Amino acid sequence: MTDTDSALDLPALPFPSHSLTPPAEYAERRATCPLGHVRLPSGDPAVLLVTYKDVAAAMADPRMSHDLTGPDAPRMTIEPSFFQDPDVVLNKDGGDHLRMRRIVAAAFTPRRIERWKPVIEQVATELLDDLEKAGAPTDLVAAYCFPLPVRIICRLLGVPEKDALRFRFWSNAFAGGAQMTPEERGEAIGAFLGYMAELIAAKRADPGQDLIDDLISARDGADKLTEQELLTLATGLIAAGNETTATALSRFLAELLDGDRRLWQQLVDDPALVPTAVDELLRYTGLCNSTFLRMAVEDVELPSGLVKAGTAVAIPNNGAMRDPEAYPEPDSILFGRDAPPTLIFGGGPHYCLGAHLAKAELIVGLGALVRRLPTLRMTVTRDELEFSGGEIVDSMIALPVAW
Repeated sequence: MTDTDSALDLPALPFPSHSLTPPAEYAERRATCPLGHVRLPSGDPAVLLVTYKDVAAAMADPRMSHDLTGPDAPRMTIEPSFFQDPDVVLNKDGGDHLRMRRIVAAAFTPRRIERWKPVIEQVATELLDDLEKAGAPTDLVAAYCFPLPVRIICRLLGVPEKDALRFRFWSNAFAGGAQMTPEERGEAIGAFLGYMAELIAAKRADPGQDLIDDLISARDGADKLTEQELLTLATGLIAAGNETTATALSRFLAELLDGDRRLWQQLVDDPALVPTAVDELLRYTGLCNSTFLRMAVEDVELPSGLVKAGTAVAIPNNGAMRDPEAYPEPDSILFGRDAPPTLIFGGGPHYCLGAHLAKAELIVGLGALVRRLPTLRMTVTRDELEFSGGEIVDSMIALPVAW
């Protein structure tokens, strides 16, 4: 019997649940089997990490490899997927990963992002001006949550904003954020890469001073990037730069505007709470409901036990974030919480490059809504909200609101 055959008897990931609520299985497993096995959407078996200590240790351990591109490596989803592309920076370890990361990291330091805050504020203002002109009701995902990060990453990279609408579909395919057949996903990823190849060619013919120009210089000048690495890095920055942030902001708002809107009113009454609220909402909502996949290349002793070499390890974003040992009253949103880092953006050498940009977008985006639309309310219940059902990212399709 193969590992895949034996995996058929394992509980399937993702577990059934409402997309805004972590599955009950996470709490059950923390109490009874913190290193239990699951079946991934690809059919491969994996150990599921659900405690804060295990996740923190795994993310910091270099023996937990990000390289899942080999023919016998475990898969999160059925191919094609960017998780199987050997030229994607997320799938590299060691020196290769550091080489690619250093090329782009300077654009995402806290100091550089601070310089970008006026641009983020300008985009938020423009979107809210349009929102108020159009009037209520509206879909806040389409009108605000998605266009905010995608316009910003377009300006940062030097990508025409007129093409932004296409990025939502392409990014969903790239990041496993929609229900697609492998053929549909492959076609969308191919279209995305084709678009970016044409853009890179145009930039070479007419250089500017945007981030893509910097990446091209790294490729054509010092030859630090291969052509395929250049293509996948630029494409991945767009996909990661809009899908996760848009999903996070929409999930924040669903929680804040649900029911009696008590939490929303706290922010309206004291907008200075927004930065700490973003930290707590990142913990509580799990950013984008995604799951990381790693593979132990050696035996690794985690706080809950041994993970043997060759074992796949699944790390759901919103699993350890409800661990009561790390977060007392984990199922409550407490803006003043004194708590350890959320690990939402990963850890160790693979800490998310765009974490500072994403947090700045969330703080500015949420703060602008609180100030401009204090009477904002959902026009549906949380149970009526629809989600994409993606295998990796379960993004909100629409957020109907009025004010």
